[in-house]
Parts: sequence; C-alpha cells; structure tokens
Amino acid sequence: MVNFEVDTFTRQAIGFDRLFDVMNNIRGSDINYPPYDIIKEGEETFLIEFALSGFSKNDLNIVVKENHLTIEGTYGKDTKEEVPEYLHKGIAKRSFTRDFVLADTLHVEDVTFSEGILRLTLKQIIPEEQKPKKIKIN
Repeated sequence: MVNFEVDTFTRQAIGFDRLFDVMNNIRGSDINYPPYDIIKEGEETFLIEFALSGFSKNDLNIVVKENHLTIEGTYGKDTKEEVPEYLHKGIAKRSFTRDFVLADTLHVEDVTFSEGILRLTLKQIIPEEQKPKKIKIN
C-alpha cells in the first residue's frame, strides 16, 4: 500500500477542495461493524451488502443527501423487553451509522432487506453531456 499525505497534493491541485475534505474525513474513521461487502456488477452497477442479524426494516434508516449515503441502524428501539443475562454474547446487535461518499454520477437505484442482509444497488448514470464523444477532424 502506498502512503501519501493529502496536504502535499492540495498545494498542486486547484478546485478539488471537496475531494480533499472527503479524504481527510474518511482517513482513520473506519470501523468493523456492521460487516459489509461492496461488489462491482458490470461497468455501471455496484452492490453494497450489510450483514444485519437481528435487525428489522423498522430499525434501519437510509438517507442520500448531496452524494453522501448514510445507513443507520438502531437495534431494539421498539423493544421494551427485559435484557436477558448472557453467558456468552457472540452475535453483535448494536446501533450503528455507516457513511459512504458517492461519485456525482452514482445513484441508489434499489434497496432490499431479506434474511438479515441489507442490499443497496447503486447505478452509475452518466448524463449525455458528460459521455465521451468523437470529435470530427475538419
């Protein structure tokens, strides 16, 4: 893995302030819960899968705002039951917030939750004016 300092690039790149802010905020903030996979399906589609054992649809909140995807899970918010005494607790069931920064052309197309797996399908939609075009030589 190559290590570099974002600060050295900010002195030479103009107009990339938002990108560098994102890189600085992401650095070192990664956590391991909940476990998830990011899968590339073809050239335009990505799939994010979260393993969320014990959660229900009502425990989850998904928001996209200004290319920022936030997935929140609040475990047991509707539960008024007494918490059992665990002899061993190996299944993680705790509230979480997971953030992703999406490219300008990436959009959440579908969200499903089945058998403890939350699946978000992301589709890259490139506007016509941003697609490559062949230039005719006169």
